[in-house]
Amino acid sequence: MRTMNKNMSISKCMDIWLKNEHNYIKESTYFLYLTIIENHLKTYFKKRKVSTISNKDFQSFVLDKLSCGRLDGRGGLSKKTVKDMTVVLKSVLTFAMKHKIIDRMEFEFKIPKKEKTKEVEVFNFEERRKICKYVKNNLCNQTLGILICICTGLRIGEICALKWEDVDLKTEVININHTIQRIYISTAKKSKVIISSPKTESSRRKIPIASELVPLLQQFKSNSDFYVISGEKKYIEPRTYRKFFKKMLNILKISKLKFHSLRHTFATQAIENGIDYKTVSEILGHASIGITLNLYVHPDLKHKKECLNKIFNNLAK
Repeated sequence: MRTMNKNMSISKCMDIWLKNEHNYIKESTYFLYLTIIENHLKTYFKKRKVSTISNKDFQSFVLDKLSCGRLDGRGGLSKKTVKDMTVVLKSVLTFAMKHKIIDRMEFEFKIPKKEKTKEVEVFNFEERRKICKYVKNNLCNQTLGILICICTGLRIGEICALKWEDVDLKTEVININHTIQRIYISTAKKSKVIISSPKTESSRRKIPIASELVPLLQQFKSNSDFYVISGEKKYIEPRTYRKFFKKMLNILKISKLKFHSLRHTFATQAIENGIDYKTVSEILGHASIGITLNLYVHPDLKHKKECLNKIFNNLAK
C-alpha cells in the first residue's frame, strides 16, 4: 500500500481507500463509490489535506449537497443520496484514522428535519389504456418491454438488462439477475455503461408472469443470450430507452411522466386491487415493506373512519 502521511490530500486518501476496497465489494457498489467520490467528495474538498477535515466540514458538506448538490445545477439531492455519501466519507476518514494520519473523529452531523414526502406520479386509467392499446398495435421488442414494466413494475435498468435466459416460459417466471446503469464521472468528463448484479438481495428476485403476457413473450422468444428489448446480443441502455418511451408519450399526447412512473403505476394499481403489501414489496424488490408502505399506502380520512367503525361495531356485538 502507498505510503500514507499527514500531508496527504483527502483526494489521494480516497483513491487509496477505494483501491483497497475494490477486491471486497460488488462491481455495482464499486462504481457507486467511485461516482460519489469523483462527482461529489473530490469536487467539494478539492486539494484539502485529510488531516484538516473536521466535523464542521462534514456538516457543511451535508448541507451543501442537500441544498445544491445536483450535477445539473437544479437544486439539492435527496436525504437518502446524501446519507449514502456520508457513509463513503466516514469510511475514508475511518481508514485515515486507522493509519494514524488524522486524530479520532466522532462524525457528528445532523440531517435537517424530514420534508413532506412528494406524492408519486402515476398514469391514470385512460392513459394506461392508451399505452396498452398502442403497445399491442405496434408490437416489437421495445414496446414489449413497456408492457412487461406495466405488468411487473421493473426498474428501467432491470428491463434493459433482461435477457431471454432470464425469462422462463415453462414456469412463467421472470428472473431479475442484472441491471444496467450509466454512470457519469464529472472530474473525467465522461460516462460509462455498466452491467452488474442488483445492489441488494431483495432486488434479485423472481416475478410471476401474468397469463395474458405469456403468449406475447412466446411470440418474441429468442436466443438465450439476446436481450429482450433489443432482440439481439447488443443491449439498449436506459438513456436510449427513456427517449423511446418519451417519443411514445408524445405520439399518444398524454402526461409527460418519467419512465419510473410505470413502476409507480404498477404498485399503485396492485395495492388498489387488494394485493397484500408484502407481496407488492417483494415483486418490486424493495429492501423492506416499510419502503412500499411509505411510497404507496396513504389511507384517506374516509378509509380511517371505516376502520374505526369496524372496531366499534365488533365491540358492540
